[in-house]
Amino acid sequence: MKRIFAAIAVITLLAAIPACAQQFPALGDDNTSSLGSFKIQVTNQFAGMFAGCPGWNSPILTSPTMYDPATKVGRSNALLDGSAADTAGVQVGTAGTIVSENMLSAPPGFPCQGATGACASGANTREIHTEVRSLKMVNLGGGSPVVRAGVWYDSATVQQPPSRVSPGEVESHSGPGGAAANDLPASSFFDIFVQVDMPACGGFPGATVYNTVPLIVKNPNLTALPPRVVYLHDTSTVVPILFKNANPPQWNANDILGYFVLAGHGIGFTNSQSDVNEFNTFMSQQKFTCVTTSGTASAVAPTSKTNTGAKTNGPNGEAVIAISPCQVSPQ
Repeated sequence: MKRIFAAIAVITLLAAIPACAQQFPALGDDNTSSLGSFKIQVTNQFAGMFAGCPGWNSPILTSPTMYDPATKVGRSNALLDGSAADTAGVQVGTAGTIVSENMLSAPPGFPCQGATGACASGANTREIHTEVRSLKMVNLGGGSPVVRAGVWYDSATVQQPPSRVSPGEVESHSGPGGAAANDLPASSFFDIFVQVDMPACGGFPGATVYNTVPLIVKNPNLTALPPRVVYLHDTSTVVPILFKNANPPQWNANDILGYFVLAGHGIGFTNSQSDVNEFNTFMSQQKFTCVTTSGTASAVAPTSKTNTGAKTNGPNGEAVIAISPCQVSPQ
């Protein structure tokens, strides 16, 4: 009888502990699966090529839903925001990639903007550094497009250390001096660098495109690692998409195809019909904004980046002058 009462007492105590409160795991990798999709606002000079393409609704090109069965995210040991380790960088994942604070571009208001429930931040808040180590998302319907990051960044066929890493951070909501037992819930973001192999369609002959400004994706409410959440593109940042290779006379290398206006990465999602339906429903409910430029968007400076209202010039004089709600033609 005493054992029964003791067991009941333990169960009662465990039930009183918040399910989401837990400690960051030690250095290692999270192996999971993921779904994704994106929208590109195509520039006027290239829009005519996409007439008749699947997902085309001028000026927006919407990707199909894509899937990666073997997404890998590396994580570091826990550290403190603003510490020497944060500044100098720490090993992330089994690959040992060094990720430091100065490599990261956090979204505005990180980590508490959008968080559900109590959230505090600042120096000495517990966090971990992360890296999207492997991402190769393919069209669920087969074929292209293919979105590649991490070890797939430089080749669609051979895994290799990437020439551009996709680093990130997970910061606890517990605030300065927070206990390790309260590391989660937390906020997370990644600075994603991708190459996208786009298929031929309509008058578009197909091409590989890439970004030089990080595509910042974020989620403010992680309750587990690995999580099952959708990371959304932070739309306060303009992300140009450039052609990797020249295809004269149609375009030069590094000409701008367009801009990411929406991107979602459903990490922890499978390719089951229920997961696909959930992800697609969520993405269909997201609003997105378009970019207004002052001229032909070509050969943009690799460091070009702007927030709402800012102005970014490329070498040919083009400028992003506004970010505003998208206007698309009826389908």
